[in-house]
Amino acid sequence: MSLMQYTQLFRGPVGIALWPGWNFEEVFKLQNMEAEPTTTEITIPDPTRIGLPPLDSVTSTSEIVFNGEAVSFSPAAAAIAMYGSVTKVPAGNVVNEEHSAYIDRTIMLAHIPLEVTAVTADGVSEPYARNIDFAVTPAGVRVLLGGRLADDIAAESSLMLPIKISYSYPTVDVIKPFTTGQKFYRVLVGQINEGGSNEKRRIQCFYCKIALNGGIPLNQGAEFGTVPIQIRLLADPNIFDEGEAAMWQWEVEDKSGA
Repeated sequence: MSLMQYTQLFRGPVGIALWPGWNFEEVFKLQNMEAEPTTTEITIPDPTRIGLPPLDSVTSTSEIVFNGEAVSFSPAAAAIAMYGSVTKVPAGNVVNEEHSAYIDRTIMLAHIPLEVTAVTADGVSEPYARNIDFAVTPAGVRVLLGGRLADDIAAESSLMLPIKISYSYPTVDVIKPFTTGQKFYRVLVGQINEGGSNEKRRIQCFYCKIALNGGIPLNQGAEFGTVPIQIRLLADPNIFDEGEAAMWQWEVEDKSGA
């Protein structure tokens, strides 16, 4: 018989499945996960005693709240946490997309540009040159100062020049937040204890709501951004049996040899 150590240094992935299914996907990687029950104390005082001390009391747990930080946050995770949808749009090409060009301004294209093949204007003998007349950014095409395109715009009385842009664009995931009602999920956590006795642990969460728990980092500084996530564990409406856990269930490997 061996003694087990029960120190806590568990690590492992978190899987999400749309309730009531059991097909789990790792949409984010969570660190610093903590679970805290939400409890209500129900008491009745003893009317025969001075000071009305409790005659009886019950501690009721209505939900368990997971808080964690997502260090990897996929488009699917964004759609889940922001009650939205995600749609994959395939890559493609655009020829002669028409825009109005202004000096030192960025033109937003219909898609994220991958490779701009030509920027032209009526009456111009040759296309404008990338990184001389314009720059390509994830936002679109920016007209550069000092280039031929800027000179042609300045020659117009309106300080605007109609141009045509041909480019390719990549496959993208389009996320549309806050467009759907609430959904419920199952959560599965499979872990190994780096400390203790290196035991395995599995936690099943049967009926959960997932949402943001703070601000989403958009422009990071010197550190990687993390996204605060909250998972609320509620009682599964399909579990009624007495003695059966309706919120979550733990399985911990026994290495004691007993």
